[in-house]
Formats: sequence, structure tokens, C-alpha cells
Amino acid sequence: MKTKGNFFRFILLLFFVAFPSQYISSSTEQKEIWQKILIKDNIIGYSVVRKKGELVEERINMKLKAMGVQREVKTYLNWISKQDHSFRELYFEMESEGNKISISAKVSEGKLKISSGKSFQEIPIPQNKLWTGSSFIFIIENMILKGEKIINISIPYFDPSVLREDEMKINFERELGNFFVFRKTFAGISSFIYFDKTGKFIKEEGPMGIVSYTSEKDDVLKALEKSKKDIDIIFSTSVAVEGNLFPESSMRNKLKRVLLLISGVKEVPSFPPRQISKETKEGFLVEILKDAKLKDGDEISKYLSSEILIESDSPEIKKIAMQIKSSANSKSARDLMKAVSDWVYKNLEKTSVLSMPSALQVLKEKKGDCNEHSILTVAILRALNIPSRVVFGLIYDSQKFYYHAWVEAFDGKEWVEFDPTWGLFPADILRIRIGTGNVSEWVKVLEYVGKVRIKFIKWE
Repeated sequence: MKTKGNFFRFILLLFFVAFPSQYISSSTEQKEIWQKILIKDNIIGYSVVRKKGELVEERINMKLKAMGVQREVKTYLNWISKQDHSFRELYFEMESEGNKISISAKVSEGKLKISSGKSFQEIPIPQNKLWTGSSFIFIIENMILKGEKIINISIPYFDPSVLREDEMKINFERELGNFFVFRKTFAGISSFIYFDKTGKFIKEEGPMGIVSYTSEKDDVLKALEKSKKDIDIIFSTSVAVEGNLFPESSMRNKLKRVLLLISGVKEVPSFPPRQISKETKEGFLVEILKDAKLKDGDEISKYLSSEILIESDSPEIKKIAMQIKSSANSKSARDLMKAVSDWVYKNLEKTSVLSMPSALQVLKEKKGDCNEHSILTVAILRALNIPSRVVFGLIYDSQKFYYHAWVEAFDGKEWVEFDPTWGLFPADILRIRIGTGNVSEWVKVLEYVGKVRIKFIKWE
């Protein structure tokens, strides 16, 4: 069983769900607001928020298991609020097990300017305004307190925990007794948020069974002390497989074709001709072929650039890239891909790391799970002028599918998939692609967690 390397970055997705659900009353300066965060009725952490004039401080602390190991992770978000609750600038930090990553962002001159360590990125913002953190809570609170008609809201929003800028939609759903219920949707992921009729935020119900409640500090801390149930975020999100199960053996690398029935989700994407998805009455019939050459319409050059967390232009990344190249038997693109994959596989300790992966930090720490292996591999390949990107999806292991990340790179003719975490070059086809891209795209996984069902129809 290889699940030790199958740790997809669920901690980022947890913060994506829990992060913006804090509440601050605009009428209570200097007051701390506490919340408890639960998964399936098991408290896993808390948040505390402080507002001091224009400065908003938001903190989250979570403790949970990953592959049997207890981990603690903390995030910090400080942001400067404008009168309309949009932000001028922010600072975000995530810390776990000695690993720390920080993000700074500023809205200026019609752009969102993001920096992390030696990385910098600019995103055009037509309205020259963005909201973040708890800001949408203030908008709803003010609407209720002023006695205004409850209306739907749409705002441009930036979530630093997944480095994503997108539209946030908040639609009024219904009145439920003494509560107003809204549906909040960001990056295609929805949750329900509840306010009482005084404008106080009560709770949020999100995907993955996550619920957060506004509560008194003492109640939160007491609940944390009494909580003894353990939820392993990796094993609890695995997907049991039905049908004609594939026997675990060295034969997996010899597979040429796999046919699956996938149900419970709205969409399973196609990546022709390698992965073809056809909708049926029972779900999506998905065919995966080993020898199919993947070609897509994306502009290849964008997969050569350095970006936030993939610091391919840094001297440290360039140095290790040149070292690997000089020791490679061949200088062809495909041989260099394998050399980089082999180097990462051999030099990184396989362990779960609950933090945001940065290629520079991974190179320094030399440990991590599939996310760290993939991010570092992509950065080194781009430093060698080989277009590459992270692939995320599900991988089969021991009669279950686990969420996983791997790599594909362009050799001048086609995209080549390989797995530096498992040491597979090329990758086998017992894996289902959900998408490609950096951290900001990984939220697509939430559309599958707890919903997807997979059945083997045929393999050959």
C-alpha cells in the first residue's frame, strides 16, 4: 500500500471552507469573536477574530490526523479594511510543524499585487476593489441591521489560503424560523450561512461535513478539551471502489485501458484522447487509455513561467536544475523529465506536511507528500525550459481511490504524465484526472469529496 504518498492538500481546502466564515460585529470594536470548527460533529479547531479600527485580525487553529499522525496547523490573516469592507492590503501566514509560508497582497492601480518570498504576481482587477476574509459577513450584517430588503450579492473576492481571485455569490435562500439562510458560492463551491434577525452570524455549513459555529470562548475551549474522536483526513476522504476490482500487483504498469463508471458528481472532465468522459443515465462512463497522446489547446509558454509557489526563476531552483541536467545520461526533454522525477523521488522524505507547498521551501526541507513532490518537480523542469504543470485527481491503491497530485510535462510533441511521489515514469493509468494547475485550481476537488462513487467496469 502506497498511501503514504497520497496526501492531497486537504488542509488548504479545509481553510478554504472554514477561513471566510468568521464573524465580527461592526458595532463591537476590540471585541474577540470565537468559533468552533467541526467535521462530522467532531471539533477539530477554532477561530478567533479581532477588529481594531481598520485592522481586522483573523486566526484559525486546527488539529487533525493525516495518515495516522496528529498534526496542528495555524493560519493568520491581517487585513486593512476600507469603509465598504473591501481591503487595501493583507498579510496571510500558514504554519505547521515548523513549516511556514506567508503571502502579502495589495490592491493598487487596478491590480492585485501578490508576493510570497521571492515570488511576485499581478492580477488585473477592473473594479480596483476586492473583498477577503470576513468581509462578506459585514455586508450581510449591515443589510439586516438597516432593515433593507434582503437581496442577492455578488462581489470580487480573494482567498489567500488558496491564492484564488474569483466572484463570490451570496444568494438569499429562505427564512427558517428566526434565521435568514444564504447560499455562498465561491470557485464553484457552495455552503450555507445562517444569520439571526439581529444581524448576528450563527453558523456555516460547508462541504466535507464542515460546520462552524459562533460561540463563547470558554465553550469553545471546553469543547476542544472534551473532543477525543480522531478523524484521519486522508483515510476518511478515500473512495471505496465497486465492481471488478483490479488485483494489486506489478501488472498495474502493464494496463492499457481502464473503463470506469463514476457517479454522484455533476461533471467528470475529458482530457482527450487520454481520458474520455461520456454522460449516461447511471453517471459518467470514463475511458482511460495509456498510449493516447495528450494534446490540448493551452498556450504552452505559460507553463514555463515562474509563479507564486513555483519559483522556477530562483537561483536555488536553477542551481539544482543544472546539477540534475549535468548528471543526466541524455539531454533530451523526456530524459530530463525522468532525471528530475527520479531525483525528487529519491531525495524527498515521504511524509504528510500540513502547509502550503512552495518549491523553494520543499527544496530546503526535502520532505513532503504528493503536493511537495509535484510542485518541486514542476519548478525544476520549468527552470530547464521544459513546460510542465501539476495534475490533480484520484489514484487507485488497495481497493480504494485516494486524492493525489502528480506531474505532466511537454516533450515538444506531447504531454507526458509521471509520478515523482511514487517513482513512476511514465505514470500508470489507474488514476482519474480532475484538473491541472497551481493551488488556486485545487478547490475543484471539493466538488468530489464525499459525493463521488466509482465502479470498475473493465480493465485490460
